[in-house]
Amino acid sequence: MNKYFLSLLTVVLLTVSQIVLAQDWNFRLNPYIWLAGLEGDVATTPGATSVPIDVSSSEAFESTEASLMLYLDAKHGKHGFFADTIYTDVQSNTELVPSVNLSLQSVSQTSIFSLAYQYEFYRSDDAFVDLMIGGRYWNIDIELNFGGGLGLLSDSRITNKKSWFDPAMGVKGFKPLGDSGIYLEGGGGLGGFGTGSDMFYEFTANIGYQWNSTIGTTIGYRMFDVDYEDNEFTYDVRQEGWQIGFRWNF
Repeated sequence: MNKYFLSLLTVVLLTVSQIVLAQDWNFRLNPYIWLAGLEGDVATTPGATSVPIDVSSSEAFESTEASLMLYLDAKHGKHGFFADTIYTDVQSNTELVPSVNLSLQSVSQTSIFSLAYQYEFYRSDDAFVDLMIGGRYWNIDIELNFGGGLGLLSDSRITNKKSWFDPAMGVKGFKPLGDSGIYLEGGGGLGGFGTGSDMFYEFTANIGYQWNSTIGTTIGYRMFDVDYEDNEFTYDVRQEGWQIGFRWNF
């Protein structure tokens, strides 16, 4: 995993350890598993033609080599912050030109760290909606392994890494369904605007059950789409799939 990604995560956790000592803060920690497929086009070297990556969400379990996600939400009255970390390692195998047996194995390692200020602009009983503004750091490590192709590309291997930062904004909400313990939560966001990526957008929707005042579990669906290009790197992909999470309030 990228060392800068780990450094950012360490800074956030150290900051939280100091904030948690303050009074009247409410925290929610969500570790979760995201079985995400990956579909799109990538190019790793200057002048290279982009090649397709295609892993459906139904194939995500067998194609995902590693997956780590952690979401932290902190609020003090109407104000707060949230941090979201994602790491996935997804492999795909694609037949590019069947007539000459040209195949492609791609390995896509994605590290994402998001940090934002949030403001609660609506509340009714225990339901609320928050607005968010912040940023997102991306680190993408792509490896392309070609095989076949009448020997022209046999055993060819191309790798590249790219990191960038995007401004971001979004909205999220939470609504309990009466006193049943069941709740709905979700949100969406977008960013980039040509600063890092041309654009990215995402949404997530979950249904959960609160077992007691501290512990809850969720199941839902998450998708993000990002379009990033520069002179030597293209990353135009959509990653989506089911997610299962654990919720801890403290």
